[in-house]
Order: sequence, then C-alpha cells, then structure tokens
Amino acid sequence: MPLSTWVDTLRTEVEQYPIQASPDLDPSTYQGTYQMTGSASSIRGVNDSAVTYEPSEEAGLPSVDTYEPSADFEQDAALLQDPLFQPPSALEDLTIDDSIIAPSTMCSKSLPEPELGASLLAEFLVDFNTVYGLYRPNEVVEHIRICYEGLSDGTALAWASAYVVLGIAHRARAQSNVATPMDNELADYYLGRILPTVSGLLIAPPTLGLVQCLIGLAMLIRTSSHSQPSGIFISTALRIAQFLAYEQGDGGTASIQGVDVDVEQQRRVFWCAFTLDTDDAIFSNAPTTHRKDDLRAPFPAEDPPDALGSVAAAEGTWTVNLFALRTRLALLQSSAIDKVLSPSARSPNLDTAAHDILSRLSAWRDNKLFRHTPEQLLHLLYRSDVLHVLAVEASYFATVFRIHAFLLLGKNPLVNPFSADVLAILAAHKAHAAYPDAERLLAHLALIPHGDIGVCW
Repeated sequence: MPLSTWVDTLRTEVEQYPIQASPDLDPSTYQGTYQMTGSASSIRGVNDSAVTYEPSEEAGLPSVDTYEPSADFEQDAALLQDPLFQPPSALEDLTIDDSIIAPSTMCSKSLPEPELGASLLAEFLVDFNTVYGLYRPNEVVEHIRICYEGLSDGTALAWASAYVVLGIAHRARAQSNVATPMDNELADYYLGRILPTVSGLLIAPPTLGLVQCLIGLAMLIRTSSHSQPSGIFISTALRIAQFLAYEQGDGGTASIQGVDVDVEQQRRVFWCAFTLDTDDAIFSNAPTTHRKDDLRAPFPAEDPPDALGSVAAAEGTWTVNLFALRTRLALLQSSAIDKVLSPSARSPNLDTAAHDILSRLSAWRDNKLFRHTPEQLLHLLYRSDVLHVLAVEASYFATVFRIHAFLLLGKNPLVNPFSADVLAILAAHKAHAAYPDAERLLAHLALIPHGDIGVCW
C-alpha cells in the first residue's frame, strides 16, 4: 500500500481511541514504558504528579506480527531510508554568525595561449564592451592578466568572469565577416566551463563582480541554441545590482569599510541588467523583475568621461550614445508592460494607453541615428557597431509589434504574439500597422554577415 493510504488509515484508527481527558498534560511527567531521548528528555515540569494513560482493553492495536508488507510499502520504506531524506546533523550547533562556505569551482583552470587570449580580450573590449559597458576596460584587463600569471584567488567567480570575457569575445567574432562555426562552438565551450560553478556563484557575497559575471553568463546562454534559462540569471543579477545601486550615495565614488566603490559603474551595470530584463519580458510575455516606479538609480550619463556606451563613425566626429538610447527604450518598454500589456495593467482605457506608448516610441525614434538608412549606417559605422544598432532596432520592433498585436487580438494580455499559433493568426490579416518598421528591420538583416552564425544582441 502507498504511504498515503497508511497515514490515512492510522489517522482514522487514532481518532477512534478512547483517550482520557487531561487538560494540563506535562510531557516531563510521563512514566510509561518508553524513555524520552534528545531535547525532550531535558524538559522539567513544576508539577511532580504523574499522569498515566492506559488504553481501554476494547481498543487494542492491531497485531502486525503476521503482516506481510506489500511491494509498494517496501519501496516507500526504502525511499525514506535514503540519506537525502535524513535531516542534517548538528543543526543546534549552527549560529547566525557562521559563514557559508561556497563550494569550490568545478572548472579546470585553463586559458588559451597568451597571444590568442590577448586577441580575444581586445575583441571583447572593442566589439562588445565599448557599447555594452559591462566592465571598466582597465579592470577587466588587469583581471585577465592576473589569471594568466596564476595569481587568481581560485574562486568560482574569478574563473567564471575570465571565461565570460573569452566566451563573449568568441560570440562577437562569430558575428564578423570572418566568422566560422568554430567561434560559436568555442563560446559554448567556455559556457560549459562556467555552468558547473553556478552553485558557487549564487551563494557568493553580493558584489559588482558577481553582477557582471551573472550578466555575462546570461548573455552567453541567451545567444546559445538553448536560450530560455537566461532569464533566471538576468533576474538574479538585476536584484543584486539594484541592491548595490540603492545602497550608494549620489556621488561617483563611495567608500564602504575603507574600500572604494565605483558607484558610476555599479549604476551602469544595473541598467545593463534592466535593459536585458525588459527585453526578455517583451519577447517572453513574462513580467519584469522590477517595475519602473520602483527604480531609483539615476539615468546613465549621455556623455560619460570614459565614453562607454557610444558608437562613433569610422571617419569624422559623428557619434551617438547607443547605451543611453537603449536605456530610454527599456523605460518605454517597462511602461508598456505596466500600463498596457500586463494582466494587472492599471490604465482605465487600454486603447488610449497603448496609443500613448506608441506615440512616445515614435518620439524616441526621432534620433539622428535612425535618420540614416541601414545602407548608410553600414558605411558610416564599424561592423560591430552596426550589429549593436540592429539589436536596438529589433527590440524596438518587437515592442511596437507586440502593442499592435495586443490591440488586434482583443487586448488579451495572456496571448503571446510571438508564439507560432498566434503568428499564424496574425499572418491572415491583410494590414499590419508595424509593417514599415518590419521593412527597416529586414533591411538591416540583409546587410549583416550570413551563414552558420548567430545574430545575438
């Protein structure tokens, strides 16, 4: 018999026992056959009188001497004997001051040849980090140098951070003119080295380095062939980043326990996580980790001293801060989810709110970057920057498309317009309000490298 049947049967039998009433029963006065052990044996009462209970002769327990347990019961009993079901020992010895020991990294500490490592680091800094300022360049260079010299502290965070840089560099290389299938395979190779360290990362102390590593890990997963789990790491990174950003003052630097803190970079990393989170919510039809009204981090600077976040023309002085532009889009996406697309949308008139968001998106698009055609941008910018522009175009189109689909499909927030079934329904319509934006996005896609590569961000 299954365990549930035994429990129900025992409960029914116990309820039928003629138990003698005893309003002030004290466990310390028990004088029956069984000896109390453990913490119960130390209980002492103030009443020395004994309360004994002898069951009625009419209510005897059924004999189990001749009972043969069924195979189901034997399986259940064996299952409960598994060590995984046993409580941990010596719990009473734990105190709130005890530190949690992070498990050691399971990845082997190996790096490519120094010449290749330097090339990958340069591609990471130029092709990815220039626009998506995940690291201060001098800090990530110093970290990779320490790893090559064998002076790393050996923690999961240290080696996972190094592999994040190398993996993203291979992803960036996979989107270039000289891309080969080996680049994506090597990116997945470094991702495979990071994954065994996840348990150590998740219980590590909250630091800027941890947030950066989790975001990099999410980017590697998001740009792989199995992208769905990336949202878990994006959400975790955003929560830690928000905590760090809220704990600092308004200055560019702060000091905690004598250690200087780069507040500006913390806030920039927070916005990195926020844009990924809103983008994920738009595509997956899932809620955001944080609502826009709960954000307190200052908006990223349009012209930061280190110039991170900007794309510049290959020739001339033309430049635009793509990171700030992308962050404004994320705020509009958050408003669209909160006021229109969420099941708990707070707008009294969804049609009015939807058209207001569309109008604000149109105003956001009135930027000198989008006044150039895709062909002009291809000749104006470096190819890696064109791919970053493409990511912004794709995120914008996804937002506009989803709002128009929301209005077209009866304003049902539970319908995901990116699912195959709903796309088939939308394809049956002859007119689409997002058609001009789709044409521009496809014009961008026609100009990028093709082949066995992935267009990721």
